[in-house]
Amino acid sequence: IASSGCVQKRPRYASKTKIHKVCINSYQLLVLRNTVEVAQFINNNPEFLQLAESFWKELSYLPSLYDYSAYRRLIDQYGTHYLQSGSLGGEYKVIFYMDSEKVKKFDFHSEDKRNCASSHFQFLFTLSKQKCTTMDDALKSVSESGDNVLRGVPFVRGGRPGLIAGLSYLDLDNPAGNKQRYSRWAGSVPDLPEVIKQKLTPLYELVKEVPCASVKKLYLKRAFEEYLDEFDPCHCRPCQNGGMATVQGTRCQCYCKPNTSGVACEQGVLLGDQAGGVDGGWNCWSSWGPCVQGKKTRSRECNNPPPSGGGKSCIGETSETRQCEDEELEHLRLLEPHCFPLSLVPTKFCSSPPALKDGFVQDEGATFPVGKNIMYTCNEGYSLVGDPVARCGEDLQWLVGKMHCQKIACVLPALMDGIQSHPHKPFYTIGEKVTISCSGGRSLEGPSTFLCSSSLKWSPEIKNVQCVQREAPLTPKVPECQPWEKLKNSRCVCKMPYECGSSLDVCARDERSKRILPLTVCKMHVLRCQGRNYTVAGRESCILPAPAEKACGVCPLWEKCDAEGSECVCRAASECEEAGFSVCVEVNGREQTMTECEAGVLRCRGLSISVSSIRPCAAEAA
Repeated sequence: IASSGCVQKRPRYASKTKIHKVCINSYQLLVLRNTVEVAQFINNNPEFLQLAESFWKELSYLPSLYDYSAYRRLIDQYGTHYLQSGSLGGEYKVIFYMDSEKVKKFDFHSEDKRNCASSHFQFLFTLSKQKCTTMDDALKSVSESGDNVLRGVPFVRGGRPGLIAGLSYLDLDNPAGNKQRYSRWAGSVPDLPEVIKQKLTPLYELVKEVPCASVKKLYLKRAFEEYLDEFDPCHCRPCQNGGMATVQGTRCQCYCKPNTSGVACEQGVLLGDQAGGVDGGWNCWSSWGPCVQGKKTRSRECNNPPPSGGGKSCIGETSETRQCEDEELEHLRLLEPHCFPLSLVPTKFCSSPPALKDGFVQDEGATFPVGKNIMYTCNEGYSLVGDPVARCGEDLQWLVGKMHCQKIACVLPALMDGIQSHPHKPFYTIGEKVTISCSGGRSLEGPSTFLCSSSLKWSPEIKNVQCVQREAPLTPKVPECQPWEKLKNSRCVCKMPYECGSSLDVCARDERSKRILPLTVCKMHVLRCQGRNYTVAGRESCILPAPAEKACGVCPLWEKCDAEGSECVCRAASECEEAGFSVCVEVNGREQTMTECEAGVLRCRGLSISVSSIRPCAAEAA
């Protein structure tokens, strides 16, 4: 395999992994691999497998009505697939890097390499053919140390760990020694085998022996597809310089091409035939369209990123068609009617439900049969007080309890033409600010910044705001943006979540959908700036990303480079250079305000802390 640029070598079996970056003009990769099979295994078909009691109980608890959050909890606990078949044994793979310029000096081609390496790696152990002798000379010329020892990067599974280090190099003057080290490792594989050549089967194939098993199997398959779509790399921001975006846990990560690096592969330039245009990437699939003649369709676009500068377009189809599940559900309704709610054909209906000031009916349908319940909710900026449920009674009158929408946020009054507000939102929570400005080169009379006070009134009061013609051009004043904002066209606008840097991980609840997901303090501020309502949830309510060792250059606020400059280590609280946001943290049962850096130092040093608010504690902020 020939390539050029920078090669990253990562030893697999070092106790603390270090990355050595070697930049060369041109190189070839010599890959040696083999497998040692000790035994093969295959599980019974899913219908004959005995389920573990804990898994069987979780299946029985699944609802017979589709609820993605309930089915996702099962996937989070047991995964998406189970092991159907495979082999026990060991896998041997070593990669050697060879300077192409040195190899070219020998009359030796890829076909010769394959002939020499075709039978049990004989070129490692005995060199009888003339071409294999030529290959031996070529390998000796590219050995870096000059001692005729070719060193590579091992990727070995199975066998005794103490024997793996001996597989990372070839002694070109001692083929018998190479064979002996390989044989010792291969001989240890039966004692310490690992699973290789595994075949996986989707978890939903194991749904059985519980009430409504067929319905739950269909719903788990649907949740499985939603789960895979949720963690698809199409949600990630495109990597630069042709890097490949992947999802590691809940975070996007870029794998960079040779001679490029950085979080988004933004550093360096592509060389050779890889330089030039940007290849296109697929965006996420759209939602499935309505069923038409038993089929549904979804589509996607090649704009993540779009091809440019002569880059290649995306490979694959722009649309996908699939059979609808309605027919299968109707069939299951006949087989297991108890798994579906009874549906009677109504004959009497109520008129439209009464209107609610500053509110509306959730999921309002076209008809309201007797016995149907509806639920009211309030517009943004208002909270419902009272019983939100109304019922269509037997007398065809709505049974509505006492309820009203109470204002919980500030709302901007109607502004004159030419007056702009930023950020422009339907409502503003207590403590938020809005800036008023004029368009068309005019200037604002009076204050330009207003605060939503605890009385849900603007301070100062917004009245008689007007724009006047500017007499002379003035140099625009650069506004001071909040940490969750950025300057754009001389105005502060909300950042995007991916523009956040290092920040504390927290569990956050979306108050509209009630879903809990892992975010950071910075991303919560950004989402609130964009008008989304997120609140901090308990640390145990979601799975936060596990701390990972990071190389110098990408240390979070609460870490620094160690003395050797090779990895990140915990700071002391007094060493915080960038404070981050001020948050409210619960430490040993007592809340106190501290910066993200100070809180991160405590968490980095193993102290159990919990972020209770992304703002300073109420007692200290008052």
